Amino acid sequence: MLQTPIEYRILALYRFVPLVVPDSHVDAQDGDGATDGDVSVSTIWDEAALMAHPEQHPSLRNLKSELYETLRKYEVRGTLLLAPEGINGTICYPFPPPLHEAPIETPNGPNENYLEGQINTTNDPVYSYLTNHPLFGGSDLRTRLSVWKEGDDENGNTNCDANNNITTGESVAVQKQPQPAFQRLKIKIKAEIVTMGLGRPLQSQEQGNRQDTSINEEQSAAQRHLQNQKANPLTTKGQYLTPSEWDKLCICNPNVLVIDTRNTYEIDIGTFETAVDPKTKHFAEFPQWLDEKAGEYDWKIKSGAGDAANDKAEPTGGTNNDEQKKPPPEAIAMFCTGGIRCEKATSYALQSKLFPKDVPIYHLEGGILAYLDYVAKKKEESTENDNIAEGGDSESNPPESTFRGECFVFDKRVSVTEGLKPSKNFISCYGCRGPMDRRLLLPPGENEKNEADSSNTPANATYNALTAGITRNLPTLRYDSQTHQHYLPGLTCPRCHGSTTKESLERFAARKEQMEICSREGKEHFRDGKKLEEDKKRKAIC
Repeated sequence: MLQTPIEYRILALYRFVPLVVPDSHVDAQDGDGATDGDVSVSTIWDEAALMAHPEQHPSLRNLKSELYETLRKYEVRGTLLLAPEGINGTICYPFPPPLHEAPIETPNGPNENYLEGQINTTNDPVYSYLTNHPLFGGSDLRTRLSVWKEGDDENGNTNCDANNNITTGESVAVQKQPQPAFQRLKIKIKAEIVTMGLGRPLQSQEQGNRQDTSINEEQSAAQRHLQNQKANPLTTKGQYLTPSEWDKLCICNPNVLVIDTRNTYEIDIGTFETAVDPKTKHFAEFPQWLDEKAGEYDWKIKSGAGDAANDKAEPTGGTNNDEQKKPPPEAIAMFCTGGIRCEKATSYALQSKLFPKDVPIYHLEGGILAYLDYVAKKKEESTENDNIAEGGDSESNPPESTFRGECFVFDKRVSVTEGLKPSKNFISCYGCRGPMDRRLLLPPGENEKNEADSSNTPANATYNALTAGITRNLPTLRYDSQTHQHYLPGLTCPRCHGSTTKESLERFAARKEQMEICSREGKEHFRDGKKLEEDKKRKAIC
């Protein structure tokens, strides 16, 4: 019998480290125990082959199989990305671990008496296995460990029914048993662990005047690999700033250009004061935006006609008219959720020589998550000091957070606040999976009713055309007076409703219907097929 978990631990991790050696001679079977039909048994894996077909490399396939086999034993869920350049992902797992499993043997032994923040990892076999892994573990593996108890009423789904509608009164029941932050375990092999997309056409061309100027689809994988080397953190990257240094050196300095490297839907719910929003929908759009941003400044003001200015490459975007350019910043500072996107972004800025050499390029170590954790801990320490002083003045004031709003995360918490506490304000949109304000699931106000109920509005005409032929039950069209956009509660949000196709809407409705059935029958909507097979074998043996 499995032990009831007291909590679920959420572990975010990444490391840029070569998992495959280019130009290596491979003469082995893949991780599934059989050779792939598209790859000969004996293959020379050069950089071009790795870029074109990383999912076929035996070393990566073996690692994928090993991770699946080990992590399933501990009921781990979430997503891990493997690539020739490293590993990245976020997972969750029950703690204490299931009793039917023996501790994982690691090459360097367990991390005894180690504390990440205030979380003791001494008897955590999953944490020990990953942080001691011979291929990607060690001190350079970036980790962020937090605890989630869904029954705390801190997560956005606790007070919502199966239809994602907010419930009220006595119908709100606190779940006594913790629930996982992810639905299943997925391990994928990709060309990059975070897709900057250099050397490929942009996936989204909706932004009119933005054109991809790097490389088209017809160019070889080898050329794409050379382009991607312009964003290789193993070669060079920006200078780390700890959360304690961040505000003083960057946020409070008006002469520093602070850039949020995340996407617009993430920035919409929270960002740092003074930060610039690149207005990107995908990280692959960021390099061109940075090219254009660098071209907005007259760098000659800072470095004159000296060598530093000559060492800087001409930006691909912006205007060449010096009279229209702005005075340059003293430094560039970038940040993201956990730090991985900034490693690539600062590496790209340095290797592309977008800025003069004497302009420092910083990035926030550990990202927003580390900052929010730091602020919460400093406030807690200050409170403890005040209590010790018995009401006397504290020697040091706690830092005031310069992060406004909440930080979006890619799991059931949706977003977190100081101390990495799950959001009470946002849930995940059923359609685009982005953050959605919980107020949108409350009964509509009078202005929303009037707007949505008018059959003559263009929005309703569009809705009728969109839903024509769909036989499943659909919610009533709603109007959000704050964003001035329409949406379908439980299916779309004001952000994605306008771009939803009939095929997508029918798929969303089918998924919603399946989730309602599973909820009524007490079943999980997503189940790991291989894990179910393993459980059946284990029960048969017992």
